[in-house]
Formats: sequence, structure tokens, C-alpha cells
Amino acid sequence: MEFNEFLSLIKKKKQTIFTLMLVGIMLTVVLSLAQTMKYSVESRLLVVQNSVGDDSYTLSKSNEYLGNLFAEVVHSSSFYDQVLNSNYNIDRNYFSGTYAQQIKKWQKTVETKTQSDTGIIDISVYHPNVQEAKKIALAINDILINSNQSYQGGQNVRINIIDQPLSSAYPTKPNLLYNTLAAVLISFFFSIFYIYIFPEEKHSIYLFGKKTKKVKTPETLKAPETPKIIPIKYETIDKETDEPVRLNGNINNIIGR
Repeated sequence: MEFNEFLSLIKKKKQTIFTLMLVGIMLTVVLSLAQTMKYSVESRLLVVQNSVGDDSYTLSKSNEYLGNLFAEVVHSSSFYDQVLNSNYNIDRNYFSGTYAQQIKKWQKTVETKTQSDTGIIDISVYHPNVQEAKKIALAINDILINSNQSYQGGQNVRINIIDQPLSSAYPTKPNLLYNTLAAVLISFFFSIFYIYIFPEEKHSIYLFGKKTKKVKTPETLKAPETPKIIPIKYETIDKETDEPVRLNGNINNIIGR
């Protein structure tokens, strides 16, 4: 199919494209709203080493290694146990089910990200209760600052807080705006792919009903009108009075006169 033909097909299938996009967007919005809305609490930590004699490149690589290490440690079961057993009175009922299910939910509750070789760790905590999310974030920071020796062998490593835990004013997960924009793009490309694979009219989808064009009948094809029959009036002259007389009746009587 040539490009011009495909453009004509898109113009012809506008309602099919619109319908498929609308369905995709509506499904995304419904599924997003069906999920539990969660607030976020974000904080930033910095890994610092007290090393003398090491060059900057070695320190940056070491910071990168330690940052990635601590980011992974946060998702571990031992770290989860330390958070629950901390002095922040975290609600244990939120992490219900078997221990494996608790760890799985914990890993969805906390997200970590490192910034290249800077040694900076971004920590995000998601929870339906913003106060619980803040308590979890404080517990994570406390353990990383005061008990990081349990996860690394060096003695000259410390972790400082760059940004204290900041909570969101509104739920941020699921991200309705991001999901909607993604649904628009995905559904658009899917609809384009659909009409390319199924260009036939029988595969068209009409949300508002199919529009039919009225075919105008040419004037030459119209049925001729039935001519009107105009009665003929016959008159003659009366031989006795010499006055005109209208003739009515059977034609044979008229001829007889």
C-alpha cells in the first residue's frame, strides 16, 4: 500500500480510529481508578567515604557501587524486618499474608534509584495512608544511616540526608495523567495498525452509526409524468335555430347528427 493510499484510508477510517482510541483510554482510566490510590513520600541520601589518598575516579566508582548496594539492600527481607521492628510503630496489618507475599508487597511499597556515580540515593515510599508512608521513610533513613555497616565491610562509610522525607499533597500512584497519555499513544498506533491490517469495510467500527450517502437520480432516469386527458368538446349548428349546440354522448350518435 502506497503512502497516499494509506493517508486516504486513514481519512476514510477516522471513526474506526476514534472508536478504538476511546475504548483504550476508557479502559485505562477505569483500571487506574480501580486500583488503590497511594500517596508518596520521597527523600534523598548521600553516600560519603572518608578515604585518604584515593583519587576522585576511584572514589566516584566506589560511591556508585555503594549507592547501588544500599538501593538493593532496601528491598531485602532482612531490611524489611528491621523496618517493622523499628521504633516508628509501623502498621503491620498493611503487610498481610504469607511472608513471601509480605516481601512482594514491601518491594512494591518502596522504590529506590541511584544517580550514576554521585552516591546519591532517591527513596520513594508509596502507601494509602500518608502518615504511614512517612513513618516507613523515616525508618528506612534511620537504618541506612545508623546500621549500614551490616551491609558493607568498610568502616569509613557514612550516609547523610540531603532531603528530608517530603509527602505529596495528593495521591500519586497510579499516575492517572501518565497512564492516560500512554493510553492515547498506544491506542493510536494500535488503531493505525488495525486499519492497515484490516482495510476492508466489513472490519470498520462505527461508534455513531454508519453514514450512508443519498444517490441522486438523474433527471433523464425519472419516470415520465402521466399526461392529463382533456375532454374534447364537440359543437355543431342546429339546422332549425342556426345556433351552436354542444354534442354529448356516444361518438356514434355524434356522427349520426
